[in-house]
Amino acid sequence: MAFTFGIIDIGSNTIRMNIYSIDRSEFSQVMSTKASAGLVSYIHNHQMNQEGINKLIETLTEFKKMLNVLSVSEFAVFATASLRNVKNLEDILDVVREKTGIEIDLLSGAEEGRLSFNGAIHDLDGSEGLYIDTGGGSTEIVLFYDNQIVSVSSMPIGSLNLYNRYVREIIPTAAEIKTIRKKIKEELLAIEPEQALEVDSLAVTGGSMRTIREILIKLKWIRPDQHTFSPKLLSDLVDYLVENDSRAIKLLLQNKPDRVHTVCTGLLIIEGVAKFANAKVIEVSFSGLREGYLLEKVINTKKQN
Repeated sequence: MAFTFGIIDIGSNTIRMNIYSIDRSEFSQVMSTKASAGLVSYIHNHQMNQEGINKLIETLTEFKKMLNVLSVSEFAVFATASLRNVKNLEDILDVVREKTGIEIDLLSGAEEGRLSFNGAIHDLDGSEGLYIDTGGGSTEIVLFYDNQIVSVSSMPIGSLNLYNRYVREIIPTAAEIKTIRKKIKEELLAIEPEQALEVDSLAVTGGSMRTIREILIKLKWIRPDQHTFSPKLLSDLVDYLVENDSRAIKLLLQNKPDRVHTVCTGLLIIEGVAKFANAKVIEVSFSGLREGYLLEKVINTKKQN
């Protein structure tokens, strides 16, 4: 019997809620909404302050009211790097439970990578390569062969924490870009030696990648129906944004105003992984973590019960 289910994803920058219609093993998204909570900005010395906790509770309360209005009685809430590394995690989970009645499922980096890949695999063209999910606070990297996971790694860098750490304005300067690229390379080398991740295809999901694709379409560098392109376009886009600062900001505001400050750092992460892996093609995935969570933790669990 068909039913509806809500998934709330607590990210470092955005808290997103998707509602799905599910019939046996098939599902389709019927609604999506988000709140730009920017939780990572409330974390200092690995502690989330009271203002950030209040923001989280306020957003979850609003989403829960929306679910009630839409008569969606079943839902799940999970968090990733947004809460994974905070020292006062247990206090946050307790107060959220007390104020909202919501239990937050905290995903490890490895679990996040696995679920994201499993949610995206049905959309990917190739059966082998590298898959990455770029978030605000972390980047998950999955090496896969014959549609099966070979390894999963998580880098503690994302578009938002790189921006907060290294960028003073909206578009990073040439010096800031050099520093960010060095940091990305260091994090990649901490996972694998150079050349160990060499692949032909790099599949990418996440808000940064979808925004980058929209910008490439706007610039007429790719077609509106195109979801694969050369990695060289990433470096070309970095150069374009830096050289055309004011026009670049206007372009970003026209496309994704809520991501105007994190697009460049997200772009640099994807560019860095593509260069590190010597990828020949970039493939944009439109599915990922939320769909993987739905498949594994909701649909498959209901099948077993």
